[in-house]
Amino acid sequence: MFRSISKSIMAKLLVQFFLVGIIPLIGMGTLTYYLSKDAIKSEVFQNITSINGIKKVQILEFLKDRMQNLTLLSRTQQIRNMINNKTYQEMSPIFEYYMQAFGYSDILLLNESGQIVYSATSNTEYAADSKTVPETGAALKGLWEKIVDSETPMMTDMLRYKTGAEPALFIGAPVYADTGELYAVLICQINAARVSALIVDAPSTGIPDAGGGAGKFKRDTYIVGPDSLLRTKSAHSGNDAVLKERVDPGIYNLALKQIGGTGKSMDASGESLLNAYSLVGLQKAMGTDFDWVIMTVVNENEAFALLHKLKINTFGGMVIFVLLVGIAGIFQSRMIARPINELSYRVVKLNDGDFTAEVPLTDPNRNDEIGMLLRTFNDGSKKFRHQMKSLLDSTNLLIESITRISTTASQLATSASETSSSISEVTTTVEEVKQTSQVATEKAEYVAQSADSTTRISHAGKQATENTMIGIDRIREEMNAIAESTVQLSAQTKSIEDIINTVSDIADQSNILSVNAAIEAAKAGEHGKGFSVVAQEVKSLANQSKEATNQVRGILSDIQKATSAAVMATERGTRSVAEAIELSEQAGNAIDRLSGRVTESAEAAMQITASNQQQLAGMDQLSQAMESINDATQQNLDGVKQLEDAIKNLEDMAQTLKIITATYKI
Repeated sequence: MFRSISKSIMAKLLVQFFLVGIIPLIGMGTLTYYLSKDAIKSEVFQNITSINGIKKVQILEFLKDRMQNLTLLSRTQQIRNMINNKTYQEMSPIFEYYMQAFGYSDILLLNESGQIVYSATSNTEYAADSKTVPETGAALKGLWEKIVDSETPMMTDMLRYKTGAEPALFIGAPVYADTGELYAVLICQINAARVSALIVDAPSTGIPDAGGGAGKFKRDTYIVGPDSLLRTKSAHSGNDAVLKERVDPGIYNLALKQIGGTGKSMDASGESLLNAYSLVGLQKAMGTDFDWVIMTVVNENEAFALLHKLKINTFGGMVIFVLLVGIAGIFQSRMIARPINELSYRVVKLNDGDFTAEVPLTDPNRNDEIGMLLRTFNDGSKKFRHQMKSLLDSTNLLIESITRISTTASQLATSASETSSSISEVTTTVEEVKQTSQVATEKAEYVAQSADSTTRISHAGKQATENTMIGIDRIREEMNAIAESTVQLSAQTKSIEDIINTVSDIADQSNILSVNAAIEAAKAGEHGKGFSVVAQEVKSLANQSKEATNQVRGILSDIQKATSAAVMATERGTRSVAEAIELSEQAGNAIDRLSGRVTESAEAAMQITASNQQQLAGMDQLSQAMESINDATQQNLDGVKQLEDAIKNLEDMAQTLKIITATYKI
């Protein structure tokens, strides 16, 4: 997977888009979640702490108000008159008013002995010696004793003062006679349900959510005593839970140490609760020897319901954002990666030698770096194709020129070979003529010495002269052939020189094209390195072609010099042949006259001898000229061989250049 990503620029761009988009999103989402969690947690604790404080104040104010009302009632004259006159039932309307107005469950009157003498609930009077007097009970007895001892109002803890009775607390106040003596105690009963009604929320109430919206979560407030038992009912339990259901005793101990605080706990069903707790302050406010802890709790899941919604919304937003980032990343990656992939595909084709493919411009008006790169690549490819086409045409022209030069060189070699053969024949003929001249000289000497043999010698001289004439005619014909071959060789060397000039111009053109190709390759940058190598190779081949043409031009110069020397030697030989012809004609005339003029034979023989000497000298000159022509012809042959070798090398280089250019598709 990682290998495939590393090979695809689009995959890399997508990964980068996702990393750039997701990592900050995850960080911000996580940070937002935890900051929101801390804020909501802090607000929830502040909320339940505030509610806990409010409920605490309500309880204290309620109890203090009830104690004050009871104290005022105990100090009224009506109570003293009722006790003095024992007219308890006459106070029934007042007691009923107090019970309704202040939520008393019962109002009891205890005499100086601690016996109940009146109950407002049942509106019943009890005589001291009556057998129906209800039992006071330890709790009421203890409260009576404390009030009698302290002569101050007092309150009991929540308790069941008799079997089957509802849990209740009792507040008592001393009743003084007109003389100032304490002779009764007035006690009011406040049931646990009445106290619970102050602090227990209705089922529809709750704490507003942390966002201040209409959403609420349930809370519960209740009172716990020193024994960790409930003193009021909770929202999820009835009145039966009072003095029966126990909470974590550690919370009461913490409240005693810290006065108030917050924390987490577990309920009976195992659910996590957030709680705020504080001492009610009964010891200080009411003078009791005990104290309560008021607790306000909320279900943690309900309290953090908004946080759970925030988590879901954040996750949903992250998913949507990831999808949007993915869509934008795919779109953006395709905009960037597709042209680059197209370009890389064309670069691979360029590396394979195919210059016909161009990168398609899906957006011709794109002016960013990629658009400039694609347009520059296409322009560079067009220029390179044009240059390669020009180079290929030049190469084909070079090959054609080399072929013509090779054909001309072959013809020149053939002509040189034929010339060499003709020269060999002429040389042989000259030797024969020379030998004939020597024989003629000897015969002339014989004529001079012996007149008797004049006729025979004259005939022989005539025959020799005729032979000489024939040989000289042959020499003249051969000299004419040599002259024509030499002139043709000179014309062909001129043609070769023109072709070599053309090849030199092509090499210069190729050199210029290679320089232009190198410049365009440099403009293309990294993608033009392959073009630069081809341009350097073309330049090297052009330089080699230039050197080869210079070598051929030097060889042709040598051939032209040798040809000029051969022409001059041929002209000298022609003059010598003309002289020999003239001499031969004179010798023939002399021999003709010799046959009729025996007398003049000696003189004729001397003339023949002189003519033959001159003829021998001319033959020597002709022999030397033929040797010079032969040397020049040999030099021509060597030059032609060198020319053929140079043309072969030039042809090989041209074929190499053609092979190189043929590998590219343009």
